[in-house]
Amino acid sequence: MKDPNWRKCVLRGDSRDIIKRIPDNSIDFILTDPPYNLGQHSTGNIPLSGRSAMNNDVADWDMIDFNPEEWAEEFIRILKPTGNLFIFTSYNQLGRWYNCLDHRFDTSNFMIWHKTNPAPKIFKAGFLNSCEMIFTCWNKKHTWNFISQAEMHNFIQSPICMQPERLKDPKHPAQKPVSILKKMIEIASNKDDIIFDPFMGVGSVGVAALELERRFIGVELDESYFVAARKRIEDALALNNNQTNMLKTYNLTEDNNPIKVCDANVAYQTTLFELDEFFHPGEKITIASPNVASRLQPLLKWPGGKEKELKYILPNTPAFKRYFEPFVGGGSVFMAMTAKEYFVNDFSSELISLYNYIASSDENFFWYAELMDKSWENCVKFFRDNHILVDKYLEYREEKITTEELKKFVHEFCASKEDEIFAILGKEIGSLPSIIMKQMETNLFRKMVRMRELEITKHLLPKKDLDNNIQTAIKSAVYMNYRYLYNDKSIADSAPTLHCATFFFMRNYAYSGMFRYSNKGEFNVPYGGIAYNSKLMAKKLNYYRSKPLLKHFADTKIYNLDFEEFLRTTNPTEEDFVFLDPPYDSEFSTYAQNAFTKADQERLANYMINECRAKWMMIIKYTDFIYGLYNKEGINIRTFDKEYLVSFMNRNDKKVTHLLITNY
Repeated sequence: MKDPNWRKCVLRGDSRDIIKRIPDNSIDFILTDPPYNLGQHSTGNIPLSGRSAMNNDVADWDMIDFNPEEWAEEFIRILKPTGNLFIFTSYNQLGRWYNCLDHRFDTSNFMIWHKTNPAPKIFKAGFLNSCEMIFTCWNKKHTWNFISQAEMHNFIQSPICMQPERLKDPKHPAQKPVSILKKMIEIASNKDDIIFDPFMGVGSVGVAALELERRFIGVELDESYFVAARKRIEDALALNNNQTNMLKTYNLTEDNNPIKVCDANVAYQTTLFELDEFFHPGEKITIASPNVASRLQPLLKWPGGKEKELKYILPNTPAFKRYFEPFVGGGSVFMAMTAKEYFVNDFSSELISLYNYIASSDENFFWYAELMDKSWENCVKFFRDNHILVDKYLEYREEKITTEELKKFVHEFCASKEDEIFAILGKEIGSLPSIIMKQMETNLFRKMVRMRELEITKHLLPKKDLDNNIQTAIKSAVYMNYRYLYNDKSIADSAPTLHCATFFFMRNYAYSGMFRYSNKGEFNVPYGGIAYNSKLMAKKLNYYRSKPLLKHFADTKIYNLDFEEFLRTTNPTEEDFVFLDPPYDSEFSTYAQNAFTKADQERLANYMINECRAKWMMIIKYTDFIYGLYNKEGINIRTFDKEYLVSFMNRNDKKVTHLLITNY
């Protein structure tokens, strides 16, 4: 009989890391229940002192920051073309899932789970929370197991999870009944299919999958939930297979010496071994580099950043003592590594200034950045205090006033609100050279005219969109003011911390994180738009002050040199590792004002192939020129595809082949 362990793989860890190890087109059905973040919105619920926090969606457990946009690409990558995707969600996340996924599938739809026994509302001040939505996606020829029309309703009715099924310890706030999960699994998968749940909780999806003879991969970060889930899943598997002991020993190799790791330890310490065994049963599992254990996030979004490519980089990283990166950028790979010492470099003096200010916990930098973040919050207050802007637009929409009258109103409004407009910036920033008055007037008027043009050609905008557009105009004015300060060379020379703070601000709010300069050398990327309105820098600034990050920097030496000078200065040895993410061989070979020429590419290749003693890896876009430079004896070249989210001036194809080059 086949080993029953082939049916399950339950892992404790961060799904964002583990999902990168799952092969492309390998999952038959993703069924998951991620955080809803209802507590960040108006739910109508009132926290009651006598009620458990578990029963309040305004409690801390629901405040976990969750962004559907971060998961969409990986879900699409791992799902088979015939697979299905079902995501439990709520009203506040439904639109975000739709925007992320609808255009990537042939069909998107939703189901409703009606709870026949919802929690009561004492004050009778609104609807009961008796329904949950399940967002669904699939492509043509997907698995769909209906027998009759009666089974095809997108409406499932059952009580919420109750005792004895509901666990008392640990108590999970969103435990789902196994019965409704089984219904979905029966509809959308077949026997022996792989079901994946990256937010496993206490394992209800896994129990349902195993009871229906499917295979299951589940991930959970919380230790108490994971332990409970593992026991429930082991019990379900044992019941189906008449087994009492489901622990397994994995045969691994380290430096050609066989070792054994018990299944129980795998789940806690070496999750990737269990996952590899699941997809490649019976094959020798090689222990990955001990240097890829860090879970720190990149410092900032950076063009060409390699966060999404970590799934290719990390499994191919050798063991090493010291880590070197000549083109560090946003630090995706640097932050994923664990080493005795780190040596990082970039030719961008602005970027390296940011690294140094963070590493030294420079309070002047943080003070300026927090002032800018506060001004972003002040924009919202300004809008709320001046809702007349929306009212006046509605008059314009209804043709009660002309375009010229609208222009006159905006001019007079801004003139009368000068003190309030400068108050958005705050006293300290507002005292600096400013263009905010001009930008506020220009942006408000242009935005209203564009809104009307859009409504004439397409449809009337709902109130929420009207509000968002006006807020965008206000925030764009503030953004343009900071862009003006960033381009002020006198500030760059006399107030370097302020200049670095504006650089940091631009990196967060410029359209798609792009950095582009005019012929005059001025940064000219516009504001990112509505999608950036709710974005604040406080979380990232807190991360910059966090102990794990500062500990990482304590062992780091930071350089601002030409790559060759950096490598010759630091002199990596045979026991070290160099990761290289140089500018690509293209017409658009710079994201700032620092060109990287073909001669530089040749100089880099010559040094790495002929002089570098350390093991090294390079990620770079394929061109005949690059391939010719590295197609040498002793150099290994592999390829992978990457889809660009933004086409920089149409100089990159949307889908290109990338090279992973190593000297080992």
